[in-house]
Amino acid sequence: MNGAGSRSRSKFGSLIGVLYAGHTSCKFLIYATRNAEVLTCHELPLEPISPQAGWVEFDPLEIWRAARTCLETAVQNLIILDINPLDIVAIGVCNQRETTVLWDRTNGQPLCNAIGWCDTRTSAVVGGILQRVRGKKNFLKSVCGLPFSNCFSAVKLRWMMENIESVQEAIDGDKALFGTLDCWLIWLLTGGAEAGIHVTDVTNASRTMLMSLETCDWDERLCRFFRIPMKILPEIRSCSEVYGYINEGPLAGIPIASCLGDQQAALLGQMCLKAGQVNCTMDEGTFILFNTAQEIIDSDHGLLSTVAYQLGAHGEVFYALEGAVAHAGSSINWLKRTLALEPPTVVDTMQTSGVGLLPDGSATQMMSSICSTGSPGPYSDPTVVGRKSRFDVIFVPAFSGYYTPYWRYKARGMMFGITLQTTSQQILLAAYEAICYQVREVLEALAKDCPTWPKLSKLIVGGDLSEQPFLVQLLCDLNGVAIERPQTSTPACLGAMLAAGLATEILSIDQFRHNCVPPIDIFNTAYNSSQRDMKFRRWKMAVDRCLNFDSVSESDPVKLAFDGRDPDYYVRSAIPGSLFIVSSFALIVVSSMLQQNGFG
Repeated sequence: MNGAGSRSRSKFGSLIGVLYAGHTSCKFLIYATRNAEVLTCHELPLEPISPQAGWVEFDPLEIWRAARTCLETAVQNLIILDINPLDIVAIGVCNQRETTVLWDRTNGQPLCNAIGWCDTRTSAVVGGILQRVRGKKNFLKSVCGLPFSNCFSAVKLRWMMENIESVQEAIDGDKALFGTLDCWLIWLLTGGAEAGIHVTDVTNASRTMLMSLETCDWDERLCRFFRIPMKILPEIRSCSEVYGYINEGPLAGIPIASCLGDQQAALLGQMCLKAGQVNCTMDEGTFILFNTAQEIIDSDHGLLSTVAYQLGAHGEVFYALEGAVAHAGSSINWLKRTLALEPPTVVDTMQTSGVGLLPDGSATQMMSSICSTGSPGPYSDPTVVGRKSRFDVIFVPAFSGYYTPYWRYKARGMMFGITLQTTSQQILLAAYEAICYQVREVLEALAKDCPTWPKLSKLIVGGDLSEQPFLVQLLCDLNGVAIERPQTSTPACLGAMLAAGLATEILSIDQFRHNCVPPIDIFNTAYNSSQRDMKFRRWKMAVDRCLNFDSVSESDPVKLAFDGRDPDYYVRSAIPGSLFIVSSFALIVVSSMLQQNGFG
């Protein structure tokens, strides 16, 4: 591909495109490789389908149409900018992980809608598996690095096979292919039913519960456990190599040279390439990845062992410990959309939150920008943390169970501390605090799993939510750790661009480090640990109630107060016994009196 780079006719040199398929949107970005400048980008929303409570589906063909439109429009934008599309030497693919697609390889038609990563319909499947293994949620963790949970692809695939007749028919007829979003898009880009290449990469494969972490191959024992035929699985490749070439369209003949799951791509894009470096991406969910280099650490505190990246077919495999927070930005959006909570003006917000105005009565530019993005008010005054009367609301957004560190699929969200004086700002603030507290749970789990590793000195953050300075400062304050925020909103796409550049020898790690790493904002805290710890203890008490939400269920009671039953049950149950005891005692007394009076 060096020849492609040498025929460049624009001042920007060689270009690399990145196709990103996320949970809420699809976009195609075109980078100048010399400095990672985004020359153009086109983005389209993805509409989830929710036919039942807890179900999150996507039409795979709609995802493909959105991806194709984004790619074609971005290329047209290049032409409008008078940049030659022939300067594009490769593209990379980056995707939200775990969303599961099944399709017919003979005609390219999906066998059913794709099941989204946060879908909870598989609770019955997970429950059945846990019964098989006597409740041991980490039964397979030593092999695949993952506990039993709704979010991973194997249980979604199992649900499809058990509940959709056409799926099992296609599998029996040797027509079915399985993949995550990356696999589906690469298959279509490289020719689909006619010539499509059925591949995925090690990072996406590591999220299926079907890949051995040690060998980075599909594991026959895991597939047998889930009763999933290996013939429907894609070939596993590294993250940085040429998988195939685009079959048609404006980029026909261009190689697809990288593929990564979005969180691992963000780790790479933030240059967390050394053991001990930590990256936190805050979007719809929040994910924290801790680079463990070539060491696979089996967590005892609810973290996931996963593949971080493999740069090249013969490159070393890097691993990571991961903490997963299911709902971050999605919980904020839920409050605004469902409960119609909207923040008031800057002045009202600061007064309600207990944060005074500046001496001249004005708000700083940062405060204004914070409130315009929808956050409930700045945390600029350290004394605010300790004001119990101001921040009594606690919100635990366990909408689809609680992930790290508990992995309780039956947990449900709750809100605590609401009074007649509670305001919309306080509820929104509680949702932002929830993000920070869940990050703290992950960081504490990391410290327990890696006691001999150097203490965490900084956290590198990215993602759409990190563009709010208020939230990043709040994260810093409630965790007591310095935070670095590279000035880019798309670290995952940056990582996919780097991987494609390495595969085509357009870039090297040193070149990227010197020319492409964006400037960094630094956040520090002045809060003392006692204030942080007091609030965190209250958070943990609220979480305990959410984890035991299903304790009222007669079918699966949890041992809590009253054993999960109606408290009046014990009163009602006690009445016959009480009558028996009292009447028996009365008979004894009467008998004794009769004996004393000579009637015995």
